[in-house]
This record gives sequence, C-alpha cells and structure tokens, in this order.
Amino acid sequence: MELHVIKSVEEDWAFLMENIRAPRTVGSDWWKILSRRYGEEWRFYHTLSHVQHMMQLYHQWREKIAEDKAVVLAIFFHDIVYDPQAKNNETQSIMLFEKFALDALLEDKLVSRVSQMIRSTISHMIDRDTDDLDRSIFLDFDLAVLGQETKRYKKYAGDIRKEYIHVDDKSYLAGRRKVLQSMLDSSFLYASEEFRAEYEEKARINMKDEIFYLEQQLGTHDH
Repeated sequence: MELHVIKSVEEDWAFLMENIRAPRTVGSDWWKILSRRYGEEWRFYHTLSHVQHMMQLYHQWREKIAEDKAVVLAIFFHDIVYDPQAKNNETQSIMLFEKFALDALLEDKLVSRVSQMIRSTISHMIDRDTDDLDRSIFLDFDLAVLGQETKRYKKYAGDIRKEYIHVDDKSYLAGRRKVLQSMLDSSFLYASEEFRAEYEEKARINMKDEIFYLEQQLGTHDH
C-alpha cells in the first residue's frame, strides 16, 4: 500500500474523529484496527485505496450530502470485514461498526443510519422513489469504479479476480459474467441522477467489454 494513500485516509479519519467528538484514544485505537483490516493479505481491491477513492468522491460531491458524519462513517466501515469466501461480510462489518459506536459514544440515531447504509451494500438496490439522496450517493461512491477509464476498470477487474483466487477459472468466469449481466439487466447501475449522468454510460461499456472478455476465456476453457 502506497504511503500517500495511507496518509490521505488517516487524515480523513482524524478529521472524522474530531467531527464526531470521539474520545482521543478511540480514534487512534480504531485507526489501528481499520488499517490492519483493510491491509489483510487477501485484499487487492477492497483496501484503503478503495476507501480513499470513495473519500475523494465524498469531497467532490460534498455539497450534495446532508448527513456528512453518517456517509463518512459508512465509507470507512462498509468493508471493514471482507472475506471473499464468506456470505455475511456486511452484517459482520455492521457489528464491528457498532462496537466502534459504543467506544465513540455515538448517538443511536447516527448508529442506525450508518448501519442502514452499510446494509444497503448487500444488494446495492434502493427504492427508486426514495428521496434518500445521501444513501443513494454513498452506494454510488461504492460502484463509481465501474465507470472509470478503461485502464482503471481493468485493474479493478483484475484485483477482484485475485481476491477470488480460491475459485477455479471456469467457475469464476461464469460466476463473474452472471453478476455483471444481472447488474446490466437493471434499469440503472447508479441510484442517483447525478451519478447516472456522470458514470452510467461508461460503466455499461466497461462491463460489456469485460463480459466479452469473459466469454472469450470461457470459450477457450470449453475446448
């Protein structure tokens, strides 16, 4: 992990700790937990770089966000537990966030709001009629990588493959294709109008290109 990434995320964490008025030792103790978790050896995409990218987007879109604390807490904690072989990463992440919330003396209302945001990442679906822009934008931050330039998208796709190294090639290719296709079959990838305008078109191109590549690879496995 590059030092500048760690430094950038640590600065955002320190600012958040001031903003929520966390007891001094809580910030430093939990930074150690966060940096250790996001630095686990099986992580290639779900690292502090992902948190940094989401925080960059947060700073970019900040004027659209009403509940700063909730969104930033959700960014930091949504992937704190990540085991590619587990099915309950999000609920485990919420449980760890709730431990932090006790240490940081957070209000119940804020805790339930952050937990709701993290829980939304399970399906990445949100009621299209909702006026919950904060949650929509948080979810869109998480999927913004899909709409990045081709080189960055390819790195993301490669990093996801590395995280699923325990899965054989043929199973991975078929599974990944199915996931991408189910996302493409939805009316929109992004929950907010803002992100649809900015990223939707490029994201769909990237994902279709990856499906084409996966199908080519699957073809070679069938021979």
